[in-house]
Amino acid sequence: MQNWRAQGLKIHWLTLLLDNPNDGPPTMEGVKTWKNKFGLTLSAVAADPNFSMVPGSTVGTPQFTIIDPRTMKVASVLSGVSLYGMLENIARKNQVTP
Repeated sequence: MQNWRAQGLKIHWLTLLLDNPNDGPPTMEGVKTWKNKFGLTLSAVAADPNFSMVPGSTVGTPQFTIIDPRTMKVASVLSGVSLYGMLENIARKNQVTP
């Protein structure tokens, strides 16, 4: 993730908390704790207490949703695996060259 800037890739990352450690809804205090605990300085962190980003009735974590900013369409949704390759390919395709 930290190497993306060095490559000139404009990738924005959002981490959504779906619950708290007691399986209750996430809170803003929990968001701050999560961000600090994992040193997420390059990622926005937010709470999704209503599961608005969960397709269907269940979700595997981590869940990766890649959105192509040129079309604003979901390019891929996968759970439990890394999609860095696909993410980087979309970012490279969308780079503006001088």
